[in-house]
This record gives sequence, C-alpha cells and structure tokens, in this order.
Amino acid sequence: MPTLAIAFRVSIPVPADHLVHVEARVSAGERPLPGSIVLFMPVWTPGSYLVREYARHVEGLAVDSPAKVTKVRKNAWQVRNAGASQLRVRYRVYAGELSVRTNHVDGDHAFLVGAALFLGVEGYEQAPICVELALPDGWRVATPLPETSRASETGPRSYEAPSYEALVDSPFELGLHREETFEAVGVSHRLAICPRSAAGERDVQRFLGDAKTIVETLAKLFGGRLPYESYQIFLHLRSQGRGGLEHRSSAALIAPPSAFATRDAYLDLLSLLAHEIFHAWNIKRIRPAGLVPYRHNDECYTRLLWWFEGATSYFDWRCLALARLCTVDEYLDHLAGEIAYLDQTPGRFVAALEDASYDAWIKLYRPDENSSNSSVSYYRKGEVVCALLDLELRARTAGRATLDAVLHHLWTEYGMQERPVPEDAMQAIFERAAGVPMGDLFEAWIRGTSELPYASTLARVGLLLERTPRSDSAPCSLGARFRSDAGRAFVASVARDSAAARGGIDAGDEVLGIAGVRIEAGNVEAALRGCSPGQTVEAVIARNGRLAIKSVTLDPQRLDRVRLIPAKDAPEAARRAFEAWLGPYAAWSSGGGASS
Repeated sequence: MPTLAIAFRVSIPVPADHLVHVEARVSAGERPLPGSIVLFMPVWTPGSYLVREYARHVEGLAVDSPAKVTKVRKNAWQVRNAGASQLRVRYRVYAGELSVRTNHVDGDHAFLVGAALFLGVEGYEQAPICVELALPDGWRVATPLPETSRASETGPRSYEAPSYEALVDSPFELGLHREETFEAVGVSHRLAICPRSAAGERDVQRFLGDAKTIVETLAKLFGGRLPYESYQIFLHLRSQGRGGLEHRSSAALIAPPSAFATRDAYLDLLSLLAHEIFHAWNIKRIRPAGLVPYRHNDECYTRLLWWFEGATSYFDWRCLALARLCTVDEYLDHLAGEIAYLDQTPGRFVAALEDASYDAWIKLYRPDENSSNSSVSYYRKGEVVCALLDLELRARTAGRATLDAVLHHLWTEYGMQERPVPEDAMQAIFERAAGVPMGDLFEAWIRGTSELPYASTLARVGLLLERTPRSDSAPCSLGARFRSDAGRAFVASVARDSAAARGGIDAGDEVLGIAGVRIEAGNVEAALRGCSPGQTVEAVIARNGRLAIKSVTLDPQRLDRVRLIPAKDAPEAARRAFEAWLGPYAAWSSGGGASS
C-alpha cells in the first residue's frame, strides 16, 4: 500500500451563501496512485451518538479529468484515476446549522466540524493531513491543530493533523471572534468567544478565572497533571439552544447570551465547561472498547455510556462544589433536581442503564412522545447512580475507597496505557479499585430497573430526601405534560398508567376544558384546582379536527419537588462522611438540619 500525502484547501468566497468550498489533493509522490480510491464522509461525529448523514450537505463533487468519480454508497464516492500520481477533488458543503456537531457559516464567522466537512480516504485514515485555509480579510483562526506555515499575513494559513481521526476531532472557529488565554497547571488554554461582543469584559474575566479553577480542580482527580499540551475552548453565545461536544484537546460549547445574567445560568455554563474538559480524560483517553477504533461509516456501540457520560455529569457539578464555585446547597439542589427528573420518568422501570447506553443511537437523540415511558437518560440516571455508587463505596470501605479511586484506576490502567476499557469489565474495575464486592449494586442499578434506594444510601452521609408538590400545583394530576401554543393546551406526553392514559387522552390532543372549566391561556393546572384525587371528571378534547369527551379519574397530586436536607440527628460518622464527600457544610455547624 503506497504512502499518500493528503491535503485540503478550504475557502469561503461568499459567506452569505453558507457554503464552504473544499479542494482535496491526494498524492503518492512519484509513484502512481492506486487505480481506485474510495472517499467517504462520516455519518456521525464522536461524542454525539446519532447518524446525522453529513453527506447530505455535500454538493458539486467533481474530479479532474481523466479521473472518473462514481457514487457507490450514500456517503462514499469511488474515484478511478487512470494511473495518475495526483488526484484533485472539489466539492462544496452547505453550512447552515449552528450546533457543536454541524457546520455553520455567516458573514461574521464559520464554525467547521471535521466529520461534517472533510472527506476521508478509505484505508488511509492514518496518513497525515494538511489543511490550508483561505479566509476573508480580517478573519482569525482558532483550532487545536498546530499551525505549520504561513505564506504571508494576508495569505492562506496551514495546519497539520497526524491522522484523519485527529483531523475530525479538531474543530475550526474562523472569523471575527474574541480570543483570550489563561494558564492552568502549566498548560496554555485558549478561549474563542463568538460573537466577540456577546459577553462583557467583567463576565469574560470572571469566566477565565473560573475556567482556570475548574481545570486545576479536575487535574487533581487525575494526579495533578493534564493529558494535553494545549487546549482550545470554543464558546458560542447564541440563542439557538445549549450544548457541548468534547474533543481530545478542545471543547465546543453553545450557551444562550443570558448565560452570565443569573446565578443559575452561569453555574449551568460552568458545569457544561467542566463536563467537556473532564471528557479529555474520560472518553477521549479512557475509552470503552466499543468506541475503539471510531468507525466513521457506522454506529459504534457501547454499554458504558452510563459511566462515560453519567460519571462525567456527576463529576462536572461535583467539581464546582469541590472548587467552591457553587455552594454545597447549590450542589444538593442540582442533585435533587436530577432525582426529580427520574421520579417523573416511568422509563426508568423499563430500560436498564446498560440498555439505555447501547440504544443511544435510536433513543436518546430521537425523543418522541413515548420516550419518557420507554427509556431513561444515561446522562441523568447515570449521574444519580454514580453519586450513589460513590456514597456506597465510601460506606463499604469506611472511607478508604471512593469513586475518585475508580477514576484514578481507570486512568492509570487504561487511559495512560492507551488500552480500551472492556465492555464487560466495569464491575471488576470497581471491585479492584475498592477491594469490596459490588455485584449487588451493578445488578440492581446498572443492569436492572428497580427503584434506586435513595433514603438508605443518602442516610450514609446524613441526608434526608423530601418530596413535596410545587407550591403552584393543583391538588390532583392528569399525569400528562402539556405545551402551550397561542394560548391553547396541547398534550406533549402522557405517563404510562396515569389518569390521562387510563382516560384515553393521547399526545397531540388539545385539552379544551376539564370538569366544566374552560382551559385559559394553556393553563391546565388552574382548571384542576377545584378537583380532588380520585374524582372522575369529564375532559373535553380536540383530536384530528373533532371534539370528544373523555372520562378521567384524577391521580393524586404529583410530588415533583425534591429536596436533599441534612438530618439534625445525623450521627457524627455520617457528617464526617459528608465532609469527605463535599467538604464542610454550614448547615450542621450552625445547628441546622431536619428531623428524621
């Protein structure tokens, strides 16, 4: 197999067209190229487990004569080159969606995701690749890839990736963004903020300081060193949602412009940053066998996302607590909110965490009106389970072993050694790190669907779990979620075995009235205020343009507010265990807490 030189030239001649022009050059030096080469566009990007069909945005693919190109798969093209030693392929990619996993171009910037932009050469994924950027005047470049050369200040800029996997793992932010740097643990971290004016000076400086604290706090969990030589953070402050995507030496974040406006929004941004940086260890270097190697043409299956995403979610907020970027009470409120989510997810009794992980490709990223009944988020249940596993580990080993020890074991035995974590090894890894049996917990919490034993496990650190209704909720419930559209109440989802399900109300129905009370401004709760649990009422609905009356026997009031409260009479051992977990807690030192 000959050695190939692969290079891309990227240009954006008219940003308003939302098109990226790409020229790929493949060369075998003085030797002829193979008679047939297959070029492919990945169907997904690592970290986001959904087939996204990036090839659908490719247009105008052509090769220089006398080579011939034929499309042979939905995402692949075969090129017959007639004995030439060089091949030039030109194509365009539409870039109209701003997310952490797609390309976006407008008049001020371009965010380019490698898996959605660069063609791979099948069988030559380990060949080094050069990327040359020809940009509009004044545009900057932010990328984790090293710059190799530059013809002039105004000429193209060149970057090099050691392999195709490294290339698709290295986004580009191009444009008029703001650039900042900070140093943490002796390593340079770069921040690109887009749009450049979306955050004020005070907010940016606060974020830089807090980001440094997060990196330093996470590094301590792994022995005090960082796994990368430099790191690039992309922060898009846009109104199009919220999300993040991890890379080996960078992270892409999208947050609303209001992320600095309130305490809750800012903590959410910090937890998102901590989550993606934690991934630099946990999934980019400590990798499950199911994701080794990444297979860009097909789904890669793993049953361990409950750990690689769930534990990452656990450590992102715990990092904020350990770093004192959030208070202990704020951390407990966050964890209580995740428990409240699980309480309202009947799918926790249907899908085990292992199965939810394996089914990420067909479930998590494709939610519908039945999702909460049939499955559960491996992020959110995984986070809660990892918190409970941490507390159980501490209790079973008298504080000798913690989830931090499991993490350190994974890093030293797998991440640092570049060894994939076997799909069936996690229980044994826990047991080796802790020195105690864990099979009962793995069987019940990871492979099973029984309710989690919150009360007994939280009591190990002196906490009580309290469930109450929201202060504005009605005294009874339909067991359905609603969305308001122009003041009309439409059913978004119906919980299995709920009052609405038993009464024949379906997702998509419009509820016009309940118990003789008309629904106003989409507020179903207001119409239920005069009703009682167990009462049978008539609900007037509209379905497919026709009216119907459904007889519904109302459920009890939902206890959808969860609090984690320090018990006043918590034994001293439990209080010490709590402090070992999260640090000093003022609620006990001031004599507070709830009676158990």
